[in-house]
Amino acid sequence: MKIKAISIDIDGTITYPNRMLHEEALRAIRRAESLGVPIMLVTGNTVQFAEAASILIGTSGPVVAEDGGAISYNKKRYFLTGMDEEWILWSEIRKRFPNAKMSHTMPDRRAGLVLMRETIDVETVRELIKELKLELVAVDSGFAIHVKKPWINKGSGIEKACELLGISPREVAHIGDGENDLDAFKVVGYRIAVAQAPDVLKRNADYVTEKSYGEGGAEAVYHVLEKFGYLK
Repeated sequence: MKIKAISIDIDGTITYPNRMLHEEALRAIRRAESLGVPIMLVTGNTVQFAEAASILIGTSGPVVAEDGGAISYNKKRYFLTGMDEEWILWSEIRKRFPNAKMSHTMPDRRAGLVLMRETIDVETVRELIKELKLELVAVDSGFAIHVKKPWINKGSGIEKACELLGISPREVAHIGDGENDLDAFKVVGYRIAVAQAPDVLKRNADYVTEKSYGEGGAEAVYHVLEKFGYLK
């Protein structure tokens, strides 16, 4: 198996716990890029955020944003879904739970509803989805509650990104720290969980880092480069 690209989560994976970019992760990413291994940033955040992060960090691969529903590459954006049922759900949430709040990024989003987890819990959202018979799923990322179509996830986003890059998803190594990285693990060829990841992600990983957060992300990138022959 040959790994030709690395996809990597942002929050918690290349950052400190407070979401500031970790210097070690930045150095590792730029090392990979210098060796001809494109990095694909994969995030639940907006496509605008991901594009800006890609420029600042220095990645050359497509960015996969909004839980896989939005992809950007070579100054073109691709949206894999709409927001019809999500807005139906939000209308009902506002009626029943007036204290519930959306993420401040919502005005910029095109592929999913993001709710602040301190204002409503994920089980309540799931029960309401079931009651309204909506074709949606709710996932707690650890930072927010992401509501989306069942077929929209990091895995489907990576598949589209690979199509644009001209490689197979099996030629990608994915690095993540949350349950929402499980969908990415299903489609890629090599899987890495950062040390603070939940047990379910670690059980499905090919490698678990010893270090946490951005240091773990850096460790993961170097592990891929060494394992697949980029570092002699």
